[in-house]
Amino acid sequence: MNDWGQRPYVYVATLGNAPPVITLALDRLLKEHKFAEVCIIHTNAKPHPERAARGLATMHETIKQLDREFVNKVPLVQSEEEKKWKVDYRVGSEWFRFKYRRILLRREEPIPGQLEPKYEPINDVETEANAKATFRTIYRILKRYKEQRAIIHLNIAGGRKSMSVFGMSSAQLLFWPEDKVWHVVSQDEFMNKQAMHDDSGQSLLVPIPVIRLSAASPALGMLLTSSDPYDAISAQENYMQLMDIRRKDELLRYLDADERQILVGVSQGLSNEEIGIRLSKPLKSKTVANKLTEIYAEYIAPEITSGLESDTSEKNIRAYLAGEFATYFRQRGEQL
Repeated sequence: MNDWGQRPYVYVATLGNAPPVITLALDRLLKEHKFAEVCIIHTNAKPHPERAARGLATMHETIKQLDREFVNKVPLVQSEEEKKWKVDYRVGSEWFRFKYRRILLRREEPIPGQLEPKYEPINDVETEANAKATFRTIYRILKRYKEQRAIIHLNIAGGRKSMSVFGMSSAQLLFWPEDKVWHVVSQDEFMNKQAMHDDSGQSLLVPIPVIRLSAASPALGMLLTSSDPYDAISAQENYMQLMDIRRKDELLRYLDADERQILVGVSQGLSNEEIGIRLSKPLKSKTVANKLTEIYAEYIAPEITSGLESDTSEKNIRAYLAGEFATYFRQRGEQL
């Protein structure tokens, strides 16, 4: 059993129409971690009589089934977006007490002439607007927990695949090494029973590795100041563009005047012969081609060079360098 220390553990999960994926993972994790809060993120749970009449799953029934697992509820928050209770939860013969929280996915819609927008419950993640709202909600929830120094266990087995992707993307941006992402795998026969707990070992909790982008790119540390994941994506793109410019600047500092002009000429689409004629000291076409090969080898990593020997024809080298440097020189107004 872990030493809980002072930092709280939280369990966060996306919910689809299979409530067992929530409890199966929670049962396993409670054997190792004492959770202060369980947070479930879901779409609109409004009753859907037509679907229910056809025997189709609805979020309304899914929520009812899941809620029955958490007993002795003491209400803490009861708003349209969020419901929270203090509850008891049983795994086998052992009881656990924690806060049970449900978050309804909503889409923000501005009202002309009004300061405050209206919020529409999301029925499904089937449009770009709903997808963005879902991503922002998942990111905001995880970010808030990290601000509270919580250790997060995120279950991405439930809900649309896009919800799993948004959960994973948020984890890559926000998680620390101690935070974990999980997926639940169960045999079809077991899942068809809709059993909320597994005493037979037919389900498996699989850890999902997380590549933490904030660790790979220190500049992304500023992301914790924003509650919008799209700010994070923009910051990452800007950072990568800056690194690309620095890489090109470093190459140009290494090149002599003729080599720089040769690279400018290739970026303009000039032939080797045309480049050689325009240089301050004219060079033969073959010499220009040799210098281009040397520039190419210097620009890309040595290990990549060795792996691409079969593709380093003069045509490929010219196309690669032109593609890399055309915009760079055009923005600086350099021409041969």
